Amino acid sequence: MSIDEVTRLIVEHSPDGLILLDRDGVVRWWNSAAERIYGFEQEEALGQPMAQLLAPAGMAPDEPPQGEAAPRETMHRRKDGAVIHVRCSWRVQRGTDGEIQHRVCTISDLTASRVALDTNLLQARYQNLLESLPDAVVVINDTGRIVLFNAQARSIFGHAPADAIGHPIEMLLPERLRAQHLPQRTAYLHLPRLRPMGRGLELLGLRADGSEFPVEISLSPIELDGRRMVMSAIRDISDRKRIERALQEKNLELERASNAKDRFLATMSHELRTPLNAILGFTGILLMQLPGPLTDKQERQLQHVRASGQHLLSLINDLLDLAKIESGHVEFAREAVECMPLAEAVASTLRPLAQERGLTLEVVAGETGLFASGEHRAIQQVLLNLVNNALKFTEDGGVTIEIQPATLQDGRPAVAFSVADTGPGIAPDDLQRLFQAFVQVGKREHRGNGTGLGLHLSRKLAELMGGSLTAASVEGQGSRFTLAVARHR
Repeated sequence: MSIDEVTRLIVEHSPDGLILLDRDGVVRWWNSAAERIYGFEQEEALGQPMAQLLAPAGMAPDEPPQGEAAPRETMHRRKDGAVIHVRCSWRVQRGTDGEIQHRVCTISDLTASRVALDTNLLQARYQNLLESLPDAVVVINDTGRIVLFNAQARSIFGHAPADAIGHPIEMLLPERLRAQHLPQRTAYLHLPRLRPMGRGLELLGLRADGSEFPVEISLSPIELDGRRMVMSAIRDISDRKRIERALQEKNLELERASNAKDRFLATMSHELRTPLNAILGFTGILLMQLPGPLTDKQERQLQHVRASGQHLLSLINDLLDLAKIESGHVEFAREAVECMPLAEAVASTLRPLAQERGLTLEVVAGETGLFASGEHRAIQQVLLNLVNNALKFTEDGGVTIEIQPATLQDGRPAVAFSVADTGPGIAPDDLQRLFQAFVQVGKREHRGNGTGLGLHLSRKLAELMGGSLTAASVEGQGSRFTLAVARHR
């Protein structure tokens, strides 16, 4: 074997990478060790400027020296994008004119030794502290390789320390996510910053058995003896995600049920009221004796039919109104509502009922010219309900509608409509549940005439207008219900 053949054999099988560059820094040859270190076949590297070929993303190229230079450590990029630590030693071949003809770079891969140094440094400083943390803690060095893997990390990922230390952090991710994570990790290492837990950084982790699970992570840059590292705190959020999925499925079921209810109500709103209106209409005609005279028994029976039909219609209307409010389908147009004429109209509507029961019904204004900001129909509906209830439960005396300036809880000026009666009052226990749906309080003979929804609906309407409806009462001294609505300016 000739000297040239021996030399070529030694060079080719050297444990160090050997790269031959021309005067412009372009690769003209490199050995199998260089292929192993960088992952580029010789054919892929030939003709490429070494500085650009091996420069890590986001970092300036490491240009070859212009002459003889002492060995130096630097960071290079592999073909797969991974960053490695290397030591470069340079030799220069010059021509007869003294100009550089070729450069020879000897490459030693220091990545494993740097991982060992970083691991020993971290373990000496923080091993005991990080081992006891409830979160999985994984620390990587500036090449993205794991240098610390605490007990909780070993528990949730299922790797022994020897199987994780020195490997790229991407080993803990599903393979399909590694390529896109690598440039993100490189960019973060180039410009590290604190990223707390719960900032939306969620990934999928990969256990040693190949199973995937959702994780949430926080990132904290640290520096030890001039070495830049990143500490990741990792939480397994499988249980939380399972609960979230269950809630989403339940919400979808509720949404479907709500939509079905809305469709049902939209249909039944017409289907229920139309026959009832016909029944009430024909009952009224019979009671007017237009078709002919009625016996006393027939008249009593028809009055029972009409009363039952009116009660059923009132119940249906209340249920439909409540469904609309709770489904969010009720919208109010803000308008200036003149308070005194509205209250007088309510009193005029119900004054015949008051006179029939031998009661007075008055309207009193503490200040004239007051305007409320709300919807005329909604305010009128609440007042009609309040006054009707007051007349129903009052046996002696009367009912007064009072209008006066007030202030809402948030400080806005308001108008208060108070309906005060001289009835029996409301017991404290009943007062606590007065505005609940389907709750009726007071004497049994009065309770049978209502649906238990009137006050509940009235409070809902008041809240939708941005106001409030409250009640105050003393047994034996009457009750006062107050509707407060924002004042129009």
